[in-house]
Amino acid sequence: MSTYQAILIDSNAGFNRESGSIEVKSFSILFTNENKSHEITFSNLEIAVGGNNKELVFFADKRNSNLSFYTSDKKILKEPAIKDHADFASQIKVVKKARRGIVISLGIIVAIFISIIVSLFFLKDVLVEGLAKKVPIDWEQKMGDKLFQTMTLQYDFVENDSLKSELIRVASPLIKQIEKDGTKIEFYFIKDPTINAFALPGGKVVIQTGLIENAKSWEEVLGVVSHELAHVTRRHHIRGVINNLGLYVIISSLVGDITALSGTLINMGGDLASLSNSRDFETEADETGLDYLIAAGINPEGLISFFKTLQEEYSSKKIEGYLSFMSTHPATEDRIEHLKKILKDKKVKIEPIKDDFNQYKLIIHK
Repeated sequence: MSTYQAILIDSNAGFNRESGSIEVKSFSILFTNENKSHEITFSNLEIAVGGNNKELVFFADKRNSNLSFYTSDKKILKEPAIKDHADFASQIKVVKKARRGIVISLGIIVAIFISIIVSLFFLKDVLVEGLAKKVPIDWEQKMGDKLFQTMTLQYDFVENDSLKSELIRVASPLIKQIEKDGTKIEFYFIKDPTINAFALPGGKVVIQTGLIENAKSWEEVLGVVSHELAHVTRRHHIRGVINNLGLYVIISSLVGDITALSGTLINMGGDLASLSNSRDFETEADETGLDYLIAAGINPEGLISFFKTLQEEYSSKKIEGYLSFMSTHPATEDRIEHLKKILKDKKVKIEPIKDDFNQYKLIIHK
């Protein structure tokens, strides 16, 4: 016959607890230890569950309410003498129902917890963007200054005031639109034949001479500039760094103090590779850049035509080596089609810029 480890509770002795064992007999249940024993006949036995999670089976004596004992081994309820006794059927049913309720409740809690984790995973981009908006712009400017210092030692900057002033004059409507978001824009030129332009965190825009020499119009150049500055205003550099910090750090910073992020962001290093953008960021920059151009009264077809210009002149492999904002997915053709659809829906018609772009190209060689 099986025995089960148990605890006896005696309220007469200040709810003193004594360990012992339970033995189920044919017509009674017996608790024993070295000091005492207490037997309850089935006619006087009451069965119930208790404990924080209903994990304990209690046995009480109708004749003596001061004494009861319990066990955590639920196999005792499967003892034939108890299971097959008609008087206990309803009591065991209540016990099982209570246990089932606990299991269901725990299952619901686990399901909710998993749902929260899964939801946070899918909402991570939203959380990252929310945290990036809390980051002061001057932190981002310090990041850009750090990167720019590194660049001054690596690149041949063009010292030509006319090149810069003419760009600022023609691009002034675009600059005004973007600076509404609090971004201070500065333009710099690098002597390099590769077709490239990029914006540093904070608003410094670096244009390589190859971009000017290969573009066919002002609209194409400003399309690229608008795209690159959209990376700044959408906080893509900050979001890229934050995204790598981990979900716990992101949530903690979002609901608490973000000053701990300052060192991480500002000291992210002087490597331009850190400015690489994801597929989603490139799509956002395409769309936001397009909106800036339209708001500024600049024909947004320039961004699309510049993509086409590159497709005509270079193979896809060579394009990826030349232009930073085309070096990631989605593929160039997909981006062109996406932008075309947006423009078709917006039904935009804007006159081309009248300033002679070919004359501007000549300034590079002065």
